[in-house]
Amino acid sequence: MKRNQNSFTWLLIFAGLLLLIGMACQLGSTLEATPTPAPPLTTESPPTSEPAPVDTAVPQPTAATDPTAEPLPEPITITIEQLQAATVQIFAQFEVNGRLQTQWTGSGTIISPDGLILTNAHVAAPLSPGLAILYNDPEFLFGEEPDALVVALVERADAPPVETYLAEVAAADGTLDLAVIRIVSALDDTPVNAASLNLPYVELGDSDTIQLGDEVRVLGFPGAGGETITFTRGDVAGFESQDLVGNRAWIKTDTTVSPGNSGGLGANAAGQIVGIPSFVQEARGGAINRLRAINFARPLIDAARNQSAYATPYFKAGSGNETLRLVTWAEDFQDDGCAIGPLTSYGSGVLAAVAIFDYQGMTDGEQALIGWFNNDELILANVISWQDGSKGECFAAYVHNFGDPLPDGNYLVEIYAGPDLELAASAETTIGGTGGKAVADGVQLQGRITDADSGNPIPGAALFILNPGVDLDAWTDNPQDADVYSFAEADDNGNYFLPDLLERGFTYPGVAAASGYRPNEGSLTIDDADPDVMVIDLELNQ
Repeated sequence: MKRNQNSFTWLLIFAGLLLLIGMACQLGSTLEATPTPAPPLTTESPPTSEPAPVDTAVPQPTAATDPTAEPLPEPITITIEQLQAATVQIFAQFEVNGRLQTQWTGSGTIISPDGLILTNAHVAAPLSPGLAILYNDPEFLFGEEPDALVVALVERADAPPVETYLAEVAAADGTLDLAVIRIVSALDDTPVNAASLNLPYVELGDSDTIQLGDEVRVLGFPGAGGETITFTRGDVAGFESQDLVGNRAWIKTDTTVSPGNSGGLGANAAGQIVGIPSFVQEARGGAINRLRAINFARPLIDAARNQSAYATPYFKAGSGNETLRLVTWAEDFQDDGCAIGPLTSYGSGVLAAVAIFDYQGMTDGEQALIGWFNNDELILANVISWQDGSKGECFAAYVHNFGDPLPDGNYLVEIYAGPDLELAASAETTIGGTGGKAVADGVQLQGRITDADSGNPIPGAALFILNPGVDLDAWTDNPQDADVYSFAEADDNGNYFLPDLLERGFTYPGVAAASGYRPNEGSLTIDDADPDVMVIDLELNQ
């Protein structure tokens, strides 16, 4: 069986009595986005006139045909000008070299005269729990929250909005991609009196009453449309559910707006906000045609109005005791996650690689990060919401190349889970050559490699299991890749998982080694009485 690249590297290092093996996994970086060009920072005071709240009274029915009946009042029409006055642009700014710089922009809607603004979590609070799952994007795990949120008000439809206030996050929910922010000060950090702001605002509608064909008006600040506010009109085209959230989670429309409209205003014919344009995963790289139904925002709005803490009901923290263990690699997997065609390695030309794990200590609703590497280069990162129960025998993690064969090489999968996304499991295999079928009745070897004196883990320590019959002394004098049966490398906690099962009835020579330590040599006999999973902890002396 062809050995992986790490094994080959270790052989060279072992022969030279040096250990250079290391693995660096950078699954996250500072959150980046392509910002809409921002108008220059200004300290203009807000308009001195006091705009009236937007009146969203539902138009009354027409008068009766009876000429003696009292005439009904004229229907109240909410104008586009009134809606645009309640739509704001939000600038997410970060301190760079002592100065605030805009990294991205979004839209928002003023929902109360005292300065509460409804927007998307990815605009105002990108690290909100659950947001990375919604977008399947690790950047929402490892980025940073903005240092400042600048609110710009519309004075004229044909001019860019004027940066006027600073706001802070009052409530956020990543699973819903919603946030409520509160105006707290002028641009110079002078506190504002919320009671006297008297900002134009829109009232909340009832998204449960929305029907197919109802009119929807959308306002916001799409980057593709320039720096001024943009208005589009369309109809309700349907509804979509969302896991954990429920039915009518999304309102589908036939209006098309650009991603910069995220967090903006989706109003009904009466001028009430019924949805929030949201740049969901399916629309990445394209346009928005979905609105987050307003009724799901009401708990966040209530918490912000009451100045109380908001706790999402959709996202769960992990137990901190998550453990996953490789069962086998496989050709494919069943609906229950168990293996079809167990393997130890893959031949050239395969379309997918599948790792099957058993697990315990998991929590439904917690997030897990699955990273795939080819020859130490990250090729795929998935953020999932765990939904397979607290323990089980089969969880399938897989990587594919969209119908094309996977390149040959060494493949590593890592699974992170728990409140702080700690490494819970890792496994390696190779693609190339003829591939290796799994031993029918074998033993999985795993354990921990530690310093004999301190008990501390030795990250990067290597374990070589040689083919039965190989002379261990001769091999240590002249290591040969062809003599290696299987190879494992310890993770940051010192844990190792041997990727190939050991066949019963054989004795395997083995050696553990690390830079600055004396090798630990010996042999291991596997017999019928041994369990399917054997845990052997190894110590190295300096």
